[in-house]
Amino acid sequence: MRTEDKNEEKKKEDLTQPAQKSNKVLFWILGGCLLFLVISGIVVGGMMYWGYKKIKNEIKLQQSGIVPQQNQLASGEQNTALVPANTNENISEEPAAQQPVSAEGTTPYVAEKQIGYIKNVYAKSGKNYLAIDYIQWLTGDAAEKAMREDGQCPKTGECIVYDDYYIRNQNPLIRTFEIAPETKIVMQTYDAEKTGIVMNNQEISFDQFKSIFSSGTDPNAQLKDVPYIVEISNQQIVKITEQYIP
Repeated sequence: MRTEDKNEEKKKEDLTQPAQKSNKVLFWILGGCLLFLVISGIVVGGMMYWGYKKIKNEIKLQQSGIVPQQNQLASGEQNTALVPANTNENISEEPAAQQPVSAEGTTPYVAEKQIGYIKNVYAKSGKNYLAIDYIQWLTGDAAEKAMREDGQCPKTGECIVYDDYYIRNQNPLIRTFEIAPETKIVMQTYDAEKTGIVMNNQEISFDQFKSIFSSGTDPNAQLKDVPYIVEISNQQIVKITEQYIP
């Protein structure tokens, strides 16, 4: 090969190599930018989802003045000292045994606070009684965990807890308590259909409350199917509060 041809080929190689190096550098730069955009998208998406869940939970807490108590009520049946949550005892409507009452003139000590469905409200021998089936009112991670355990959600993957609460009832036992004469009964939606206002903490009389459960013609008869929070002192109900359900 002539010297002139060799020199010409060498010049071509010298011109090609910088172009190839430039293409490789450009490829790595574009690849790095694309990877950065993907990672950034994942991070931003995760933060937005976390913020959405947090805001939703805060709105739920603001909607109900009772909700802050729900962490205490979430364990429901497990916390009761009367019967374990997984008991298979037969349903009983016998009143619970009485314990010594508080000293005269003192404020009753609330020994227990539970949530459940009220099955019956009645008067007997001059005293008022209430029969209740305890439930668990679960929110947040506890609700999601319970839904997965109960087959309401897949074992893994997305699990939607609607309105951020889940009701669990694993114990059929019905407990009966005497209602103390001074018991306060607080409703959230008692006049909602008339006024359009909910969460009004409206106090009603025992007769009004009893009518919900004993009269099929009561305009608020549907309220017999919602949960109630009961506060118990000396085996007597001292306060009843309707649990607001969105």
